[in-house]
Amino acid sequence: MFEDWGQIDFQIRPLDDIIVTMMSADTPRASVVIPTIGRGELLIDTLSHLLSSGCNGCEIIVVDQTPDPDESVIEFVKANRDRIVYVKIDEPGLTNARNVGIEKAGGDVVIFLDDDVVPDERLVSAHVAAYGGGGVDNVGGVAGRILPPGEISHEVEQNPKRIAKVRLFGLLIRENFDSDVPTTADHARGCNMSFLKQALVKAGGFDLAFGGTAHLEDADMSLRVRRLGYRMLFCPGASLIHLLEQTGGCRPKNTRDWFFWYGHNLCRFYRKNFPAYVFPLQCLHFVLRLPFQAVKRGNLKIVSWGISGFAKSLFEDI
Repeated sequence: MFEDWGQIDFQIRPLDDIIVTMMSADTPRASVVIPTIGRGELLIDTLSHLLSSGCNGCEIIVVDQTPDPDESVIEFVKANRDRIVYVKIDEPGLTNARNVGIEKAGGDVVIFLDDDVVPDERLVSAHVAAYGGGGVDNVGGVAGRILPPGEISHEVEQNPKRIAKVRLFGLLIRENFDSDVPTTADHARGCNMSFLKQALVKAGGFDLAFGGTAHLEDADMSLRVRRLGYRMLFCPGASLIHLLEQTGGCRPKNTRDWFFWYGHNLCRFYRKNFPAYVFPLQCLHFVLRLPFQAVKRGNLKIVSWGISGFAKSLFEDI
């Protein structure tokens, strides 16, 4: 079960110094995996940003689940076949697409990006540098900085204990991935994260049972990698803007689907990663939160939708 290791003190050297060190040493090779479905124009924009940024020497793997891909996408990847590996799969699902990307990846570090992002020109080099020169040994995963489109409407979190942390047996999951403070991390968010390929393989890949929106599949992988003995970092230098496109991707078809899979995936996350003796408390916490969501959204059916998803996961194998 997941063990809360607490905060690990460390000092991260300036990013430019780390990158110079890495480039002069045996630099790990990076594979960038981008799962996509139904976002042809956005995908091309994301790929164009990567190709024009600091992605020299890395491979880009597109895992396309779109039933009938845009011709513009096919033409784009053909024109860049020396830089892009294009994989078309029939079975939709984010976790499955990630696993296909892992299988195809030839790099030591696998970076996962969404198809609707604007990466900083140093994103790839910052991810790779964290595995060899950040002042922490045995790094197995990295959470990157995620900025919203436009201006940040709030002050970013400066307290390292409130950034990328899982606390109280999963009852409190802190994100704050827009912070500019480097720190150790408990988990990463799927639109900008990386792992050692060997850690992903040892962990058995992403869990296909995290269905629907795939909520918490990224946190589940993070905790499993940590249980293998690896550490994780939050590295603000590995930065991107997440455009938060409302169509395509793994967006739910409706509110019912969202809350059903929210309950299902949360239950699976609890059962897999925490001691069984705290599960009753986790169940109670979940059930008590649903009415607030129902009142907030003006739909009492949310309670039954969430509970039905949670209950379904109770009878599945872990």
